[in-house]
Formats: sequence, C-alpha cells, structure tokens
Amino acid sequence: MIDIFYKSYKNDFKWLYHSLESLSKYVTGYNEIVILIPESDVKSFDYRKIPQRTRVLTVKEYGNGYLYQQWCKMSAYKYCKSEFILFADSDCIFDHDINLQDYIGTPEILFTDYSKVGDAICWKQVTETMLDREVRWEFMRRNCLVYHTSTLKNIAQKYPNLEHTIMNSERFSEFNFIGAYAFFNEYSKYKFVNTDEWEYVRPKSIQYHSYTEFDKMLKEFSNIVK
Repeated sequence: MIDIFYKSYKNDFKWLYHSLESLSKYVTGYNEIVILIPESDVKSFDYRKIPQRTRVLTVKEYGNGYLYQQWCKMSAYKYCKSEFILFADSDCIFDHDINLQDYIGTPEILFTDYSKVGDAICWKQVTETMLDREVRWEFMRRNCLVYHTSTLKNIAQKYPNLEHTIMNSERFSEFNFIGAYAFFNEYSKYKFVNTDEWEYVRPKSIQYHSYTEFDKMLKEFSNIVK
C-alpha cells in the first residue's frame, strides 16, 4: 500500500485545496491521504474540501517553519500506515491519470552529478555534512517522490538526534538526504537512474511556485480538471 503525505499550513491552504481536487480526479491506487498542519492553523482549515480517505493531523509547530516542515517529512513514518509514502507539496497539481500502484515495489530515484545542477549545488555540502561522507549527486530531481516507509524508520534509528540537527541547521534538504542515504545504504530497494542515461518521462504533477504563480495556476486549473 502507499499513502500520500502533505505538510501544509494556512498560507498554502488555498493551494492545497486545488491540489486535493486534482488528486481526486486523476490519482488512484493509494491507501489514504495524510495531511499534517499546525495546531494554530486548524481554525483556518476547511475540512469540507478534503477527499474521502483523508486524515488531517496536527502538530505543535515551532522554530523556523521551513526547517520544521522538512522535519515533518522526515518523520512521516509516524503518521502513515502504508509500506510506501508519496510526498506531495501543496502547490503540486495533478494533471493526468496515474495509478500509484505503478510506482511502488522498487521506486525510481533520479540523480544528477552536482557539476550539472546549477544552483542546486547548494545542497551538496549540507548533505555531505549530514552523512559525513562525500556525495557526488543531487537526488531531488522530481516532485512527488516515493520512498519506502522503512527507509525513513531506518534513518530515524541511525540519526536519533535528527530533529535537533535539522531545527538547528541553517539549511537542510530532506529529499537529498533521503536519496543519498538510500543510495549508500539501501541501493537494492530503489531504482536509481542517472539522468545522463534517462529518457524523459512526464512528471506525476505540475509543480507551481507557491509564492508567485497562484494566479497562473487558477487560469490553467479549469482546463486541468475539466
């Protein structure tokens, strides 16, 4: 089974409702949707806009919100019951039929040499510091990444102070960390594909820029879900 995990907050709820609507139209093959929101934002959340098989859970958010939402993703195994987790952002809009059963078993993770990723080079040192080893590749090449829930549990066991480390960092990249950890420790559980040897495949969703593209998304949304 596979669950879909969102970490959202009140400024992104307007995005989240559209993401959920598009998910309801196009996405099948999942167990349930798990949405994590801050306790302080409960009154701003419209529970009428969630699909069936959705659980909305709350957390006592603190500190830097950007870092905290990454910690929530790293600890998604605490909230999801399935063997696999797909991570969706509030600004991800699904635009075509997908069956998530096609993405489990041995999930695909794309990776690219850091010499070819432009500004994403900023995640190299961060990830190397966390893993205490050289990391040559960037692993956050697509949205809606799928991981074994057990991978997150294994990371939690190996890094028992992970929450403190993340929340006291200047920056962190959850999906680069998970991808690199899996590459070095659980290679056989995933299908790792170097983008130099990869033929383009349509992404699971369109990811807009939540700070600047809401109006653009609204103009396109009716055609996406019609």
